[in-house]
Amino acid sequence: MVSLLLTTILSLSALAAAATNATQITWAAVLYTYHGEKVPLFHPTPMSLTPTGANQLYRAGESIRNRYLTPTSANASTNDQVANTFPIIGLPPDNIDNTLMQVLSTNAEWVSASATAFLQGLYPPRMNVPVVNEESVMGTGDLVQFPLEGYQYGNVETLGSLDFNRIWIAGHEGCPNYEINGVKALSNEFFTTQRAASEDFYKSMARTILPRIDENIVNFEFAYEIYEYALYQYNRNRTVFSALNNTNDLEILRSLASKQQWYFNTAAGGASINSIAGRSLAAKVFQQLSRAIVSDGHTNKLSLMFGSFQPFLSFFSLSSLSSGHSSASFVSLPEYGSVMSFELFSYSTGEEGSNYPPFPDTENLYVRFLFRNGSDAGTPMTAYPLFGRGNNEADMSWRDFVNGIAEFAIDDVENWCSSCRAVNLFCEAIDDNIYQNNPPIPLLAHSRNLPTAIAGIIGATITLAVFILLILTLTFLGFRIDRRSKPDPTSRNSDLSVLKRSGSGGFKGAEKLASDTDLTIQKGGAGASVVRHERVGSWELKDSPRSERAVSSLDKEIEEGRVVSTVDYGRRSEDGIGAVNPFGEPVKPVDHV
Repeated sequence: MVSLLLTTILSLSALAAAATNATQITWAAVLYTYHGEKVPLFHPTPMSLTPTGANQLYRAGESIRNRYLTPTSANASTNDQVANTFPIIGLPPDNIDNTLMQVLSTNAEWVSASATAFLQGLYPPRMNVPVVNEESVMGTGDLVQFPLEGYQYGNVETLGSLDFNRIWIAGHEGCPNYEINGVKALSNEFFTTQRAASEDFYKSMARTILPRIDENIVNFEFAYEIYEYALYQYNRNRTVFSALNNTNDLEILRSLASKQQWYFNTAAGGASINSIAGRSLAAKVFQQLSRAIVSDGHTNKLSLMFGSFQPFLSFFSLSSLSSGHSSASFVSLPEYGSVMSFELFSYSTGEEGSNYPPFPDTENLYVRFLFRNGSDAGTPMTAYPLFGRGNNEADMSWRDFVNGIAEFAIDDVENWCSSCRAVNLFCEAIDDNIYQNNPPIPLLAHSRNLPTAIAGIIGATITLAVFILLILTLTFLGFRIDRRSKPDPTSRNSDLSVLKRSGSGGFKGAEKLASDTDLTIQKGGAGASVVRHERVGSWELKDSPRSERAVSSLDKEIEEGRVVSTVDYGRRSEDGIGAVNPFGEPVKPVDHV
């Protein structure tokens, strides 16, 4: 215990010494952003990003620009002067370079539109500042800029339900176990207690500000949807605004919605699958920062992800933010446009003498977590310690960060598929690949309820039953094993056994006519034989059957008894009665009266 405490003190001392009289060099950052305000579910019009939501994400983009792109804080946006500036080295501040960034969004309209609005704030139009490059200079000498006064186009990857990369930003979606656990939660003690305690409050809301919603669903089970709708109406409906402006009803609705979603998306719901959204996001954060390290800071400089609030709540719980010194900020729903960021940085004393210093070893890399709740002007990006660390330990070594993330992050897509028991194209493809490369032991051997020995006995019994059933089926269809009498040792005709159809009389069976002749092989035969009739030998090699000097191979086989033909070439009548002499008189017509 003493050695562990001493190690911690030395680590903190080294970090403090590194930060003293040193400049932070930011190598990469990974951000997850909550989408802007959208049309609520209970509204009659389709869900989409509202103008308010677009402005929320635009301001969020400006805030990130001020921290990671603006060279000095003096050039920061007037909307967010409190943001500290730590520009990412090598990332262009004015001209977007999509090769250095990755932008991921779900294919929901309000999410992908939020990503676009964010990028407008991050890299605004160039306005009247022309950019002279090969693409802009025409043969006439004129300069041509992009529309809308130099609008810059960011590459947003919208991920649908068939894309496995979607799980990193929306791990709860398409996860059957997550959905099943949510349905089960509706009947447990927590939900029944909360529903009874809030019943009167929701009834009063149904009469005043929610008259258009069916009163039967105005209860705790729909707490989030009700809060979303009430907030939307508060911002637009004068009657609702007047009813809620001088009360704390809207805050109560938010608190109830936070309790409900916290139960759905954290281990408070009694199952680890509830936190699948945060576990998936943590894996992607680690993945992106690791790629930046592998490239020595030359790629994956800025990773932007956009989605809903579920990953926020899950990560708050998994990383112990909800139980730390600032827990009050991490146990409720985030505001629209909220951002959490993970910075990868090191310290420089300025002695390198280069604008682009060499990439440090991992021992000299640090990670910092920052959170900005909402997008209001003046709201700063604030650093918070992760994994239960102290208030002065917001900056952690890369190794400590990896060890903390490894406690709950999913390993890969296969782990997500197995945890969720998901049935979709990419999970089925993974399962098929695993099956082909590693054929599974029979399912009964994996039974958690049966000992291995019993499972083996049952498996053998089933195999025997299937074999017996196969024999009975063959018997029913007329197949049998016919064992012949013991052959004469001196005889060359020695078939041991023949598997033949019952009642068969050769190739044609019961339908054989007298003119149909079978072929047999005298040795080693199996029911039918072939008598060779091809001509053997050649005149050139003096191997003619008529030659006195040589005997054909066919004649040799006949003389040695290896081939005996049982074919009767005599012609029979069509009805099979009596023989017909092919050399006799032909049939004469009756020519008398």
